[in-house]
Amino acid sequence: MQPRKASITTLAKATGLSSATVSRALAGAASVLPETRDKVLQAAREQHYVRDRAAVHLKTGKTHTLAFIQDRQDATQLGFKDFLLGLGDALQGTDYHLIVLPQVAGHSALDSVQYVIERGLADGLVLTYTAPQDARVRWLQDQGFPFITYGRTALPAHDSVDFANESFAAMAVATLVAQGRKRLGILLPAAGTTFAQHLADGFARACQQSGVAGEGIAAVSLDDSPEAIYQWTRAQAAAFDGLVLTREAPVLPLLSALADSGLRVGPGQHLELAIKYSSPLPQYIRQPFWACFEDMHRAGHALGSRMLARFAQPDLPASQAIFSPPTLELFHATS
Repeated sequence: MQPRKASITTLAKATGLSSATVSRALAGAASVLPETRDKVLQAAREQHYVRDRAAVHLKTGKTHTLAFIQDRQDATQLGFKDFLLGLGDALQGTDYHLIVLPQVAGHSALDSVQYVIERGLADGLVLTYTAPQDARVRWLQDQGFPFITYGRTALPAHDSVDFANESFAAMAVATLVAQGRKRLGILLPAAGTTFAQHLADGFARACQQSGVAGEGIAAVSLDDSPEAIYQWTRAQAAAFDGLVLTREAPVLPLLSALADSGLRVGPGQHLELAIKYSSPLPQYIRQPFWACFEDMHRAGHALGSRMLARFAQPDLPASQAIFSPPTLELFHATS
């Protein structure tokens, strides 16, 4: 015979609280004191209580689900796993869970957002790859639906978390210029996103202020294939003495092409690199280069935490968190 499932009444008896208080604590209501919520959650764990999500949805209209709409380019990013782990860790111990829904092939990013909302699949959304006039953000603001973005837009204020890409680009230029480099280039993500524009703007301003030549490379992007990056490097990289890369995966074909062209990398060599990375990969590249870490787990955790706050207090003012880049370090220099 199966044991009876624990209920809110069971938890009320175990904690000495009213059923209404237990219910509010499980729902994450802001009116419940933290120590009371902790007491209820502890009892829930001990009693192996599991909420009937279908019943909750029927009663409240809430799914207690946060949906991450995965841009199809996310899967190619080496820090994507840590980003997801950060999101999930932020929801740990709460009544919310995370679902990941890839953007539907052949459909616009807005179509995927509307699919979630119109089917009532989630109480809030996490979006990436924002554009200055992002159609998804505009539509969600019109609907009054909770969401947060990793990346900024030029639209009215909304919850967002971002990395200060313009500051990274400026720091990368300053680092290369300090090494005596005067012909700089930056390999950017595909055009159209806000962060690509921030990188380009920060790079251009820093080059102008430093009095060095700087080029935003248009012939190839970081979202192109390794073969495209390899071929561009073979044909064009010798025109530069310093390159800024805003992602680490393209470093491998780039370094291979430089080696095949007889060009050496590092201080005092033909070319120096400044790279933004979000995975352990650079630890295993032996050529020396300058590097700056973007903590994707911290970003994901910040997004999830902010959405929990938004669920608990829907009238919170919009929040924009921007993480400053750490100082670039020289990796794998030899004495």
